[in-house]
Amino acid sequence: MLKFIFQRVQQNVLSLFSVGALFFVIAGTIKNIGFWIYAGTVLMYQIVSLLILVPKYPAYTELARIRKIQRTDAKNWDKRIIRILLMTTFLMYALAALDLGRVRLGILPLWLAAPGILCYTAGSALNQWAMIHNPHFEKEVRIQTDRAHQVIAAGPYRFVRHPGYLGSLLGYLCFPLILGSALAFIGAILCMTGTVVRANLEDRTLRQELDGYQAYAHEVRYRLIPFIW
Repeated sequence: MLKFIFQRVQQNVLSLFSVGALFFVIAGTIKNIGFWIYAGTVLMYQIVSLLILVPKYPAYTELARIRKIQRTDAKNWDKRIIRILLMTTFLMYALAALDLGRVRLGILPLWLAAPGILCYTAGSALNQWAMIHNPHFEKEVRIQTDRAHQVIAAGPYRFVRHPGYLGSLLGYLCFPLILGSALAFIGAILCMTGTVVRANLEDRTLRQELDGYQAYAHEVRYRLIPFIW
């Protein structure tokens, strides 16, 4: 259990180190309090959440293992969208770095980091809540015939059909706020647009190919945002 937590935190540290190195190269300086607040928020949240979740929900550990497995039956359109999202995420990081380090055109006040941290916490918690209740929460869209794929209607799935994507939207929104860069919103909006498109395509796929999903969609009306869409 502790080994799993340590490995996850270690992976996140390495990821943040890589992103930070690229960020500081583009920015031309390491003197950016927003990035350090973001990195601290990510690490602190992960350590605390894993210490709470892993002992109580052993299935969370198993799902993390399953999500590492490479699949060959993922939808081709989803693979293309994932590549686009990776590029737009890089654009979001790059614009923030340029803005905060070199051009300084869209510097936001530091106090906006507070709602940004709230967005990050809410988005991450929503993702984890979905993972706890959904053993089919994989990284790519596919009909998991090898894992007895079925409709999940518990936890956050009682309110929206794709809570994981809603968590991702909050995650993209938090980044410009915490770092304090208005230019980063350009990349964030592109990421959010791609996520909405992906959610809609996955919803259509599940309606067509997963038994019971059509009835579930009739009961839970909203794809992403309660009372809106």
